[in-house]
Order: sequence, then C-alpha cells, then structure tokens
Amino acid sequence: MLTLVVNVGKYCNLLKAAAMASALLLTACGKNSGEDTRSELQHDRITMLVDSIGYASPKFMAICDSLLSLAKDSADYYELFATKGMRYTIANPADSMLYYADKTLVWTNSIFNMTPRIMGIKSRGYALKASYYHTMRQDNDSAIIYFTKAYSTAMQSDIIYNAPNMAANLGDAYVFRDDLPNAAQWYRRALYVADSLNLPERSIASIYMGLGRIYTQLQDYGNAQKYYEDADARFNMMKYNMQVYFLNNYGNLYYFSGDYLAAKNMFLRMKRLIEDNGGDKNINDISLCKINLADVYLNLGNTDSAQILIDEIEPFYRKYNVESAIYYIGTIKIGIAVKKGQLDRVKQIVSGEHYKFPIEQSMKGIRARYMKQYYSLTGDYRKALELTEHTQAEEDSMAHNKMNMRSMEIMMRFTADTLKLHHEMAINKKNEEVMTARVTVMIIVLALVTVMLSSAYMFIYIKKRRLHLQLKVINLRQENIRQRISPHFVFNVLNQQIGLGGQKDDNTLVELSKLIRRNLELLGKSSISLKEELDFVDSYVTIEQKLIGESLHYCKEIRCDIQQLCLPPMLVQILVENAIKHGLKAIDKEKHLTIRVIEDNDDYSVTVEDNGKGYDCRIQSPNSTATGLNVIRQMITFINSGNKSKMRFSITNITDEKGNAVGCKATLRIPKNISFNNFKE
Repeated sequence: MLTLVVNVGKYCNLLKAAAMASALLLTACGKNSGEDTRSELQHDRITMLVDSIGYASPKFMAICDSLLSLAKDSADYYELFATKGMRYTIANPADSMLYYADKTLVWTNSIFNMTPRIMGIKSRGYALKASYYHTMRQDNDSAIIYFTKAYSTAMQSDIIYNAPNMAANLGDAYVFRDDLPNAAQWYRRALYVADSLNLPERSIASIYMGLGRIYTQLQDYGNAQKYYEDADARFNMMKYNMQVYFLNNYGNLYYFSGDYLAAKNMFLRMKRLIEDNGGDKNINDISLCKINLADVYLNLGNTDSAQILIDEIEPFYRKYNVESAIYYIGTIKIGIAVKKGQLDRVKQIVSGEHYKFPIEQSMKGIRARYMKQYYSLTGDYRKALELTEHTQAEEDSMAHNKMNMRSMEIMMRFTADTLKLHHEMAINKKNEEVMTARVTVMIIVLALVTVMLSSAYMFIYIKKRRLHLQLKVINLRQENIRQRISPHFVFNVLNQQIGLGGQKDDNTLVELSKLIRRNLELLGKSSISLKEELDFVDSYVTIEQKLIGESLHYCKEIRCDIQQLCLPPMLVQILVENAIKHGLKAIDKEKHLTIRVIEDNDDYSVTVEDNGKGYDCRIQSPNSTATGLNVIRQMITFINSGNKSKMRFSITNITDEKGNAVGCKATLRIPKNISFNNFKE
C-alpha cells in the first residue's frame, strides 16, 4: 500500500510533507512569550499563510512576499524566510529547502544574544533542513541529526509548544530506518511533552497516528486499532490535509491485517473527503486514494475495477516519474495478470522496470505475495521457496522488533519509576532540612518565654506546630512536583546555612527563620507590594553577605512609591539570586549588586544589575525545567494571557569598549493597570 509515511520516491511524501509543513508553520502562528512580539496584522497574515500552504502555492507565496516586505527587523524577516522555505516540502525545486535552511541558520549563528525567539527561528532552520533529507530520502541519518537539533532548540525557545511535532518527526525518521523501538520512544516523548504543555487535543492526533502506524508495521493490529481510534475521535479537529493523511494510514491498517472490506470502506471515506474539498483539483490526494483502492479491489476479486483505477492514474505518475507509485502500479498489474492467468504479462512487466531509488520493504512484501502466486503457477517452486524464506526472515525481524519494543517499554517504566523515587527522596530530604531548621528556631524562641510552662503544655504545643508544618510541607511538595512558579531558592539558602555545621550563628538562624516564614506566607498570594518583595530580598542578601564577606556591596535606588507597586512574589528575588549565584560568585573582585525602581507614565521598571561575568543563555540545559529565568518567563506568560497590557522581561550583558561582558542587567517592566487575578491558585 502507498502510505504517507512508509513510502519511497518524491510523490509519496507530498501529502506527508504538507502535514509536516503545516505542523512546523504552527510555530509562526502564535504570539511570542518573550520580549519580541508581532503586530496583529502580521499575526493574521501568518494565520492565512498556514491555511494556504497545503493547496494554494500562489496564494502562499504572495502572502509570504507581502509579509517579508513588511518585516521590521531581522528576526521578523528570518522567521518568515524559514516559513517560506517550508513550501518546498510539497513543491519544486525541493533543493530550495536547503537554501532557505542554510541561510536561516547562518543568520541565527551570527547572533550573540540567543533570546528565546532567536532559538525558535533556529529551530525552524534545523527543522527545514531535516525536512529536506527526510522528504527527499537523501540521507535519513542527517534527517535524524537535524530533527534532534530542532527538538532540543525548540525546548529552549519561545516555540516550545512545537517540540512535540519535532519529536513526532524524529519518530517518522526512525521508522524509515526500520528502528521501530526508537520510533515508538520518540512518539511517546511527543505525547508526554504535549501533555506537559497542556496542548490542545487536535495537536496530538498525528502522534496517535504515528503510534498506530508503528504497531501496524509490527503486525500488532490490536494496539494499532486502539491508537487509530484515539486519532479518529479527534478527526473533526484536524485540518483537511491531516484528515487525508489519517484516513490513508487507517485504511492501510485494515489492508495489512487482511480486512479488505474495511480497507475499501476507509479508502472510500477518504475519496468522499477529497471530493468534498475540491475533488480532482487535489490530484495528488485523489491519485493516492485510487491506487490504494485498486489494490483493495484486486484482493476482493474485482480485477476490472482495479484495472480501471490503474488506467486512470498511471499517466499522472509516469508524467512526474514518481518511482514508488510506478513500482506499486507494476505490482498491482502483476496481481491482475496472475488473477487472470496472463503469466506472460507478468514477465513483460518485470523486465521493463528500472528504478534509481531503493524500494521500501513493505512495498516489496506486497509484490512478493503476488510473485509467489506467479512462481507457483509457472512451476518455479525454487523461486517461490526463496520468497517464502525471505518473508519468514521479515517476520522474524518483526518478532525481534516486538521483543525490543516490550523491553524498551519495561525499561521506560523502570526509568520513570526510578526517577520518581529519586525525586521523592530528594523532596523528603529537603522536607527534613526544613523541618529541622524550623523546629530548632522554634525551640530557641519558645525557650525564652515558656520556661515555666509544664511539660504537658510543651508537648501539646510542639505537636500542634508539627501538624501545621506537615501541612506546609504537603503544599511545598505539590508545588515542587508541578514544577511551576515555586520559590526554589529557599532550599538553596537552607543548604548553605546548614552546611556551616557546628559553627552555629543564632542571628543567622533567626534571620533564616524569618526568611522561610515570609516565603511560605508569599506562596499563597497572587501579588505583593514591591516593598514587601524588597524586604524579603534584603533578608536574603543579608544572609549572602555573611557567607560571601565584605566584598559584596548592595544598594537600592528607589524613584517611586514602592508600596503602591504590585508584582507577583519572588520575581525580583529570583533575579537577585541568579545575579549572586551565576554572576558575582564567579569573580574575585569587588562585587556590586544594585536594584533600581523607576516610574514612567504607563509602567514601572525594576532593574537588577551586577558587575559579574555576564549572562550566557547557552549554559541552560534543554532538559531543565526549573531554572530561575524559565520560572520568570512562565509566570509572565501566564499573567499576560489574562491582560491586554503586557509585562515584559529582558536580560542583557553590560560590555566594555572591547565588547567583553563586565556585568549583567535584568529588567522587568510592569504596566500600572495590569491585573493578577488569573495568577491566583
């Protein structure tokens, strides 16, 4: 069966490439969560662009050129430039994909300040380059390399929501390598990331299709049916090209499982869909449908209908020299000839074939089935036996893949359980440290005022406080597990203080107790005054000064009423902690930390500035989910989703005359009319 994934040649990839391009272009459709934003006009036109890529090349190119002419800076330009290149996944010349990919990557590699938006554009460049190798079957190993880069880069960008598409594309690439365990692993990762990002249901339909296709190849038709049913439940959420993609592969499931009547009904459903959306105008789609229907009719014994369909579509495929389709047409002709007893016709068909590109194993398997019938009828039992042995070897390979799949599933579950155990152990350790510190401080404080109290009263009081602490720990555990906007620095400070050992400093413990208590109070608030936040920061810096020494100088420049300015808790604290941890602690000279608060007409700006080693985004791991800057961006993104006026965040290096980093400046701009209602728990 011609399939949209397991296929060879250029044409068989056209529809899949359209689906791939649409998926990749979704990256251009949403608003940025970072400092760069698009105009409403650009947003609307890019949406039109996505809608037009699969079927209207002139319209697509006209919109692209219009947007490129309006691009206000290089980021806008290359974002659209890479998007334009995706058109060549379904149009000639296909080599143009490399031109658009390489030019985009050259520009992104020249950028020093790799903002999330720049990383997103770089991810598009990698995806486009991978698409060339994947679509054209030039180099599947290269396709895997560049899809992997596209995925890891997307995880660090403002288009992280496109990471599941990259993972699914990696799954496809491993399918073509016949590495089904790795293919399944990447599809499952796509599902996991999509679920973690709370992406819409329609975005995971293609992932279910991919898993269904893998299990079809493994001849595990029960599991394949389950995944296709999951995708079919989301059929009305799909765009037209994805619907065609789905019905084609769903029909292949029934074909390979031997249920030819169900396969016929599914391909007829595909045919009705195409006819309702332009009919013969979608020549690629209708030809693919008819060639698969022809093979189904052949297996149902209706050779006349099969021959009629072959006669209709063969001129189209020969015109464009689509070798995979021509090979499949030849296979069906062999099947028809065998059914009709025209054995000389089979020899004529085979002798006239010459193919430049390798043929997919699934296509060879279909032909082998018809050729075994031919050799049996001609009495060439040796050739029939060879084909039987080859088929048995393929089945053994499938069995081996099934075993690998089961082993990988067991290992994935074991790994997940192990990681969960380590995670819980780490949480328990932190909980013990928090509990020990709070109980110690409480005993010191209470001893001064409760010496005369009875032991019974002390027991009851301590038990009550411990129950209260346990509730706080449960909330802390939930925040940690969700990996959202938690005040994670508390644990870092606690580790530093507890690490002093026997050198007990009562004042430090008291200050630490205030810090912890205030932190826990802030967790339940959607917003606090800047005064409260700075009081908290003052306590934290005081503790850090005791650890670092007199070389740390701290000052504040306040030019507004900080009691009136509100913001989410921990925003400034995270910036201060990062400045000290990653900037100031790395230098051996005098350390300066400055906080500036300025009021403008419409907003406030809060700046944290240091004279450390500077900021390098490349130190962030693509697998990290709890870095301070990610916490800030997630908080801002969530708050902005419920507000017309947007909070903004930027981080830049301070450089000397030679361009060397001599410090870092992080700035929050907070509109005066912003609301934090959607940030409440």
